[in-house]
Amino acid sequence: MYNIAEFAQSFKQNKKIALYFDQDLASRTSFKIGGRAALLAEPQDSAALAELLKGAKAAGIPYFILGGGTNVLFSDSGYDGIVVSTKKLAGISLVEGAAENESIAQAQDCAAQDCAAENGQKAIIRAAAGESVAALVSFAEREGLSGLEEFAGLPGTVGGAVYMNARCFDREMSEVAAKITWLESASQDGPNAQNGSQAQNGSAPPFPRADAGSFIVKSAVFSPSDWAYKKSPFTGTGRVVLSAQFIVQKGDKTSIAQKAAAFIQERKNKGHYKAPCAGSVFKNNRAFGRPTGKIIDELGLKGERRGGAQIAPFHGNIIINAGGASSADVRALIDLCKSAALEKFGFKLEEEIVVV
Repeated sequence: MYNIAEFAQSFKQNKKIALYFDQDLASRTSFKIGGRAALLAEPQDSAALAELLKGAKAAGIPYFILGGGTNVLFSDSGYDGIVVSTKKLAGISLVEGAAENESIAQAQDCAAQDCAAENGQKAIIRAAAGESVAALVSFAEREGLSGLEEFAGLPGTVGGAVYMNARCFDREMSEVAAKITWLESASQDGPNAQNGSQAQNGSAPPFPRADAGSFIVKSAVFSPSDWAYKKSPFTGTGRVVLSAQFIVQKGDKTSIAQKAAAFIQERKNKGHYKAPCAGSVFKNNRAFGRPTGKIIDELGLKGERRGGAQIAPFHGNIIINAGGASSADVRALIDLCKSAALEKFGFKLEEEIVVV
C-alpha cells in the first residue's frame, strides 16, 4: 500500500513542485462537484512534471492529470491518489524560424513561405498546456491573428482542449493544432511515429530513454486527417499534452474581436453559463443524424432531475448542478439518458465528460 505522506516528503526539496494535502476538488471543476484529493500537485515545468510522474509510478500511487476541470466529474468520495494540475505550465508566444514553420506547413499542406510568421499571411502560435483557451484566443486577437474565434468563451486549458479534441461551432482543435508536444512513459511508443514523432523538441528539456519507469518528451506534427472525428491520439493513452502550436491567419483586429464576441454571445444565448456544468455531457455522433441534445429533447428528458442535478431545461445535452448536486446525481441522469436513447432509438450515447 502506498504512503502519500512519504511520497510528498520525498519531493519536499523540489521547489518546482507545489504539494497540497486534502484538497477540495469541487472548487477546481466547473461542475462544482466532487470530494477531496489526498494530494494535489502543481509542477511548474515539464521536467518537474516528469519527475513527479516517475516518482508516482515507482511508488505505485495512482494519479490524475487535471487541466481546467471543465470536462470532469469527480467522485463524491474524492480521489485517493495524486491530482496533478497542469495550470502552472504557462507561456504563449509567436513561433519564429523558417525550419519550424516549414515542418508545420508541410503537414498543413501549405507553402512554407506562406506559413512563415514574419513573411506570409499565416502565423504560428505556441501555447503551453496550462494556459487557458481564453488566454490563447485573446493573444491571437491582440496580434491580429484569426482562426481561433470559434473557441472564444470555451472554458478550460489548452492542454485539455487538445487532449479531448474540443469541437466548437463545427470547428475542431485538430483543424488548428498542428504540432503537439507531450510527455509519456519511456516504455510506450508515440502516436503517428511516421509523421515525425521525435524526442526532445527544441523547447523541451531532454529526458533519458533507458528506464521504462521514466518519462520522456515527444513531439509530432499532425495534419487534420490524423484525427478521426472527435477522436484525439492522446485520450486513453496516459500521455500528457505539454504544449501545442496553432496555425492562424493574419487578419483585421476589429473583425477578429467582433467574431469572437459573437461566439461568446451565442454560448450565453444557449445557456452555457447559466449554472455550474461541464458543457456537453455526450459526444455528438454523426451516424445518429442529429445532435445528441436534439435526441435527448425528443426523449422528453429536458428538465428531468435527480437530487440536485438536472438535465438543463434549455439544452438536452447539458446537465447542470442546480444546487447541491452530487456525482451520484449526475451519473443517475447520464444512465437515464443512455438507457432511454438505446431503448427508443437504438443509439448508444457515449460520454464526452471524464468521470473520475
